[in-house]
Amino acid sequence: MNASFVRCTLATLFFAGTLGVAHAAPLTFNFTFDDPASTAQAVGSITFEDSLLLNPGTNDFVLPNPAVLALNVTVSGSASGNGTFTLADFNEVVFDTFGGTLDFGSQLVGQPTSGGSWGTPDGNSGDFNLFSGTMKGSSRYAAPPSAPTGSIAPDGVFYFTLGANGGAGEPMELVGMSVTGGATAPAPLPIDRGAWFALAGLLGLVGLLALRRRAVRH
Repeated sequence: MNASFVRCTLATLFFAGTLGVAHAAPLTFNFTFDDPASTAQAVGSITFEDSLLLNPGTNDFVLPNPAVLALNVTVSGSASGNGTFTLADFNEVVFDTFGGTLDFGSQLVGQPTSGGSWGTPDGNSGDFNLFSGTMKGSSRYAAPPSAPTGSIAPDGVFYFTLGANGGAGEPMELVGMSVTGGATAPAPLPIDRGAWFALAGLLGLVGLLALRRRAVRH
């Protein structure tokens, strides 16, 4: 068989394989915030677009944002501010690894960063938080939380700490966060009809070139 034809065919097949590589990779984390001094707790899940989530890195997503696909939080046991809240109730999400590369296949809380263990509410160990109140920028934790201004959705009041009732209620600290079912590689997207036609045309062109070369030699 003509060596050039083999090389061209292999190159074409490689191109076809790249057509099926997945680009969308949703990554869902379950999380729990808990107040050790009361019964207040916030349990929920958040889905990120994995290709837009820096790890390591500091992610500060102003909502709506293509990096945050879904968010659900249920607050219970609080003196006020109980209920279920969704993506529409929040205006910002922060996910900061503080220089560490987190293993998404394991429990995130307790993993090493460039400072302390991830999940430690000290300002030197990263952050994960949700914000429903007024946008405060990088100094979001400089001032004490104020009374809620209409929304009772929980609001970030300190690193890894979510305050019930718009931030004015019980401070609940992150105690657990992990990927639903463990981190897995995204499944390949199917090649659509247009891609198959393009592939067929490329293979036909390669075959035609091979036949012309053989005819010239004879």
